[in-house]
Amino acid sequence: MWQLNKKATIRNIRLLYFLLTIGIILFACISVTIGVADITLGETFAIIRSKLMNSPLTSQISQGQQMIIWNLRIPRILMALLTGINLAVTGAVYQAIFRNDMADPYMLGVSSGASLGAAIGFCMGGFSPIYAFTGALIANGLVVLLSGLSGKISPIRLLLAGLAINYFFSAFLSFIRIQTEDKNLAVFIWGMGTLNAASYERVGILLLVTVPILLLFFVYRKELNMLLMGEEAAKAMGVDVTQVRKKLLILSSMLIATNVAFTGTIGFVGLIIPHVARLLFGSNYKRTLPLCGFFGMYFVLFCDNLARAVSKGGELPLGIVTALLGAPYFMYLIYRERKKVG
Repeated sequence: MWQLNKKATIRNIRLLYFLLTIGIILFACISVTIGVADITLGETFAIIRSKLMNSPLTSQISQGQQMIIWNLRIPRILMALLTGINLAVTGAVYQAIFRNDMADPYMLGVSSGASLGAAIGFCMGGFSPIYAFTGALIANGLVVLLSGLSGKISPIRLLLAGLAINYFFSAFLSFIRIQTEDKNLAVFIWGMGTLNAASYERVGILLLVTVPILLLFFVYRKELNMLLMGEEAAKAMGVDVTQVRKKLLILSSMLIATNVAFTGTIGFVGLIIPHVARLLFGSNYKRTLPLCGFFGMYFVLFCDNLARAVSKGGELPLGIVTALLGAPYFMYLIYRERKKVG
């Protein structure tokens, strides 16, 4: 009977993955039609078919519409999907590493460190992902140092360390914004999180970083499950906790840094999505990591659509929308922790 239930569970999960995949494809197709320029779904499919199959278009579809769909909206949608996967899965990994429900790259200052590094690279004319990676590593190191990663981690100390790092790097980032003069507006908007700069080249770079790191995260799913049980339990099961944490933190830094370099700081995705995945499907990371990826894609794409739809004269920065939706949930988590302590 147990074997039958297990097979049924596996079959149900595979069906869920299939439905989520079909759903995200349909959602992405609908999302391409959202924006200031009014382009129908039929015109969108005609443009995509023309580009892929090199077929002629009707005279009713202008060159401007082709450019908007093919050069602006499609790269933006692809960047949103990759950003959703990266932030949500990395948030789940952070929560296992630190064994803390409120751990994610944004709350622990890692995104701010990557943003500062990328801003420095932007001003110096260098390759920003390298600068962003350096900033993320420095932020990681400071959080580790302040929260006492080698010993028992206090949730309050971890949160305070993350907030301190966040404010510290944000102050430097604000200083850079003030000093950039004519570039100030671009740096300011980028710092709040935006997909405006999406391009096929950047999507390709992010994809090359995303795929191997996500595969490595999945390889470490058993270790992540053991870390959730506690450091002593993980050690008793043969896990080299220090080495696993170091490797996962470095991989997380690479992924977040590259993403931040292209999109700026987009907060709360890595905080909300892992909670939703665990609430609905449990804490087994064999299921949680793929589901976080799917839910992250849906959430970021929804927020980006909302950012483009609510403002007729332009759009809201994506980071503002995710913060408006994520901050109340963070308040709920704080309230729940307070009730546990009480």
